[in-house]
Amino acid sequence: MASCDTLLEQDETDFGQGPILVQFEKTKTELNIIKDPENTPIDYEVPITFFGGKNVPLDRDVDVTIATSPDSEANEGEEFELNLTTYTIPAGETSVIASIKILTEKLVPFEFKNIVLEITNSSESVSDVNSTAITLKALDSNTLAGTYTVEVGKYWNSGNYNSSFPGRTFVIAAIAPGLYRHEGIAFWPDGNDFYFTVDEETGVISVLDKDPDRTPTLLNGSPIMNCAGGQFEMAPCTDETKKATLKDDGHHLVELTTGYFRGAGATRESLQKLVRL
Repeated sequence: MASCDTLLEQDETDFGQGPILVQFEKTKTELNIIKDPENTPIDYEVPITFFGGKNVPLDRDVDVTIATSPDSEANEGEEFELNLTTYTIPAGETSVIASIKILTEKLVPFEFKNIVLEITNSSESVSDVNSTAITLKALDSNTLAGTYTVEVGKYWNSGNYNSSFPGRTFVIAAIAPGLYRHEGIAFWPDGNDFYFTVDEETGVISVLDKDPDRTPTLLNGSPIMNCAGGQFEMAPCTDETKKATLKDDGHHLVELTTGYFRGAGATRESLQKLVRL
């Protein structure tokens, strides 16, 4: 009969001795590219890391080879270049930064394309998730897309001025000409995206009550409010509080009023003025 100790040894799993798997730090990212007359190339960083083993830095270098995937929509040599194809994660480190050069001249605004890179070889094992997709979002010079800081932010809850939120940051993403996605609202940056359009001549913003797929837009689980609905009780909602102003220095202004409806007397209302960084 086998001893209990022998049985334990046979069944024992050592969680610190698994394979080292190399992969890109992110499987997908987006890059806003604002076209300029000089078609300035852009250097873009792509971190590579590993996991497995004890998930600690190793006492040896890890060599990694990358290449353009056959699935890439953007063409190497025309829309981007690999600065190098071989990188080394030094002993004692857990990552290395690969870099590519985006060639902007042939990029067409709103013809979004993916660069797909893959890890083809490593001195350790290569993860099954061995690729990353970088969406090149070429945009006109007058786009509102970018990261914004809140210069003025006011929030009302159920008819009472509740608090302000200056200094917070939000991302505005370009979806199509004149159509944008605002990521987050007031104090809730995650899971509360909404969409708006901008009148090309007047700059007036219209917050939409539906997503592009025509599903109703919800903020914190409740229907979004816009100026067309006539539901605002506290925040002003006029053409002067919902407009975009383009600036020569690129620090564009976005002003808008929105909120969500939880019944008369229980609205959540937000007014903000954003400045692009």
